[in-house]
Amino acid sequence: MNDKDFSQLLMVGVIGEELSAYEKAVFNRYPPGGVILFARNCVNPDKTRLLIDELQKISLAASGLPLVVAIDQEGGRVRRLQAGFPDFPGAAVLGAGNDLSKTRLSAADLARALLHIGINCNLAPVADLFKEGSQVLSGRCFGSEPDLVGRQVAAYIESLQENGVAACVKHFPGHGTVVDDSHTMLPVSPLPRPELKPHLEPFIRAVNAGVKLMMAAHIKFPQIDSHTVPFSALFLQEIVRLELGFSGVLLSDDLDMAAVADRPLAEVMVAGLEAGLDMALWGRNLKPVTDPASVCADFCRQMRTHFSADSDCLQAKIARVRRLRQGFFQNG
Repeated sequence: MNDKDFSQLLMVGVIGEELSAYEKAVFNRYPPGGVILFARNCVNPDKTRLLIDELQKISLAASGLPLVVAIDQEGGRVRRLQAGFPDFPGAAVLGAGNDLSKTRLSAADLARALLHIGINCNLAPVADLFKEGSQVLSGRCFGSEPDLVGRQVAAYIESLQENGVAACVKHFPGHGTVVDDSHTMLPVSPLPRPELKPHLEPFIRAVNAGVKLMMAAHIKFPQIDSHTVPFSALFLQEIVRLELGFSGVLLSDDLDMAAVADRPLAEVMVAGLEAGLDMALWGRNLKPVTDPASVCADFCRQMRTHFSADSDCLQAKIARVRRLRQGFFQNG
């Protein structure tokens, strides 16, 4: 087991429109399994395509596998690609129309537009049930009723993935259980486990639709577990794996958020993987570290300490991530 085995369990952000010398070096030394793009990386489709091409060349040379290239392109108000890129309706518009054929068509068109510039993973759809007063969900949810949301989520996922883009359903187990924004604080939900059931229904539909990734939200449920969701074996293993039957890649929400800013970054990454995550997402937003090498090196050192090389748990994570990445050869 070497550093490249560990580093593929990371999804890392890029600071600018082009790769810096630091990023080129670290992506060769510690090739991540994925990258996440933000508006800062997406000036126009042509430049974004050049950035992605360079990232994929580095990944193939360093690891022999294509990257998961992810973006939050939900449509509506959450869209990282704007100038020169087609506009698509957000979940609130699609849910209000409640026409699954239109949802499928929109997701298919979006998938083709993303693949055209090299993006193979959309961090969508949002499966949260809309909650009045939420600081993060306005315009981003299909609705507040579990059955409607579940049907829309399933249609969106199936169409996106049929057209070559992996879907990542979010934010498990539902930001509709809270109103606070995890970018600025840790939301805490008072719900006991029985009252979580309606919020899980859209995620069950997502799993049944074959969704390839699921994102774990930064939320704490004190009546269910003492750990926040991305660090909770109860949520990630008992509920996601056993109860929901999810066998794909379990991704954290961004670990560079105020909700988890009280511990060293590499420590947080490893804690999430120990609890049940397959990939740790580091967007490099809150602390845009110029040279990510020290964090990646620390992460690999801690992985050696916390996981034995023959660990079945570690091998299963690597296998899930590799299976996802190998699938992108078919779309290359």
